[in-house]
Amino acid sequence: MKPAYIALLIGITLAWGLHFTVVKASIDGMPPFAYAAARMGLVALLLTPFRRWHPGRMGGVVLAGACFGGLNYAFMFHGLTLTTASVSAVVIESYVPIATLFSIVFLKERVGWRRLLGMSVALGGVMVIATGRSDATGSDNLALGAALIVLAATSEAAGAIFVKRLEGIEALDLLAWFGVVGFVLTGTLSFFFEEGQLAPVTGQIDWLLLGALAYSVLVASIFGHASYYFLIQRVPVSQLAPSGLLCSFFAVGFGVLLLDEPLSGRFLVGGAMTLAGVGFVLLRESAKSAPPPEALAEAP
Repeated sequence: MKPAYIALLIGITLAWGLHFTVVKASIDGMPPFAYAAARMGLVALLLTPFRRWHPGRMGGVVLAGACFGGLNYAFMFHGLTLTTASVSAVVIESYVPIATLFSIVFLKERVGWRRLLGMSVALGGVMVIATGRSDATGSDNLALGAALIVLAATSEAAGAIFVKRLEGIEALDLLAWFGVVGFVLTGTLSFFFEEGQLAPVTGQIDWLLLGALAYSVLVASIFGHASYYFLIQRVPVSQLAPSGLLCSFFAVGFGVLLLDEPLSGRFLVGGAMTLAGVGFVLLRESAKSAPPPEALAEAP
């Protein structure tokens, strides 16, 4: 990989890793569905020039957008209100074994025992984390928060199956549609199940929240996703896949340094199991020419 591409990939993982901390620090200022709707609405607005209509393919675009722009953030942001940025960043790695399972069921991919072992170790690590004592990780409801993050990972894994069938559509075009679909879905959920959505702008302005939204839209979504898909077109996916692990390491580091999040022994053991299992699954993919859904990094 060219040095410039390596630097860009590190920048992406730093941006995504910090995003967990940014959202965790600000999510209490706005209902989670509303936060997701605001993020995706701004993404849709800013990327309007890139959006194109795709006759005969819009059903797949909408389904992918519901998974990648709506349900994943609805689950993830709710999960972040109940657990820590560090725990969320590790548990979201369950995306890899879940995506592998989906590729077996829906894409008829054959998986050997070594990858199955890696999947089992990774999911076992998630269970170790989720069944720990809440106060040991600074969480109010660790098990529920971890379960919501797993549901977010499941949504992204399902979205990867749909995206796999949308080849030929430009990344910013897809991201623009994901913004529209995500805004409609999470906005509807917020309308029916939340209140106080406009409090951050109708009362005393919450600059931390507005700054976090700007970071989510401009850095995590537009810079992160556009740059990652730029690299996918130029670098073998097998070289990019481990970046999700680096993102988790950065996220844990930022959570500890900036939010003073605790690191319990149980979390360290579970985190090591999860990342080791995910890494093993990804390494088994390195020799394949066609990247499966699980080789595409999950992004916050």
